[in-house]
Amino acid sequence: MTDVMDQQPKQPKKKSDLLVRCLSSILLGPPVLAAVYYGSPYSDVLIFLCAIILAWEWATICGEGSLGLPGKLLILSIAIVMGMGAAGYFFIALWGIAALAVTLWFLIRILLKQVKDTNWYLLGFIYVSISSLALLWLRNNHEDGLNIIFWILFVVWATDIGAYFSGRNFGGPKIAPKISPKKTWSGLVGGMMSAAVISYVFAQWMVNVSPFVLATTGALLAVVSQAGDFFESHLKRKFDVKDSSKLIPGHGGLLDRVDGLLACAIVVAGFYIV
Repeated sequence: MTDVMDQQPKQPKKKSDLLVRCLSSILLGPPVLAAVYYGSPYSDVLIFLCAIILAWEWATICGEGSLGLPGKLLILSIAIVMGMGAAGYFFIALWGIAALAVTLWFLIRILLKQVKDTNWYLLGFIYVSISSLALLWLRNNHEDGLNIIFWILFVVWATDIGAYFSGRNFGGPKIAPKISPKKTWSGLVGGMMSAAVISYVFAQWMVNVSPFVLATTGALLAVVSQAGDFFESHLKRKFDVKDSSKLIPGHGGLLDRVDGLLACAIVVAGFYIV
């Protein structure tokens, strides 16, 4: 039996998609940063469109590749909330999330009689809506909104890069192998260190913020970013999908790229609101 297996031809190794990933980032990065820099209405349009794409990806994951009526209702609900947010009615939009969440649950569960995965549709609506509104509110309603959004973006990117190289070089015990088999504790530490360094440097552009405090906050935010990554990994494992979509070459879907950003946006906005 062993001899037969040894004689079987080896499967060719899958080519690294690192180059494709880098090219996609180079092409997509500047327009995103430019929209954030120039602010409303450019950042409003960017966040609105991203929220709709995230809703579509979440709905197709829950619908096992099919959008269906529940998915369309999810997209419509998020479009309504984000429209209110883009118009400046942030706190009305928050109340709208509560009202639409109940409505969405009723329509999917009671009228459409789709008992399976109704709560996942509802969770997607709440999660995408609140995180997207958080980004809108931070950019438009905070005196240091531009720097805060840039800081969050660079912390998330630094976390991903630091975790990737640290985990790859040092390896070690996995954090949650059943959810995300490649994530290691060494990777998390590397991500936290990278986020702390970038935050310390970034403090010189922030208003009345100590570099040490921002570095410490950045390290903690790296943990939040990784938690967002785990949450999305759990969603994909639940519905047995590899990527949220094939929208971005080498990266998968938009949700695959901004999973950490969504979690961080909620935490940072909540901090400033409270």
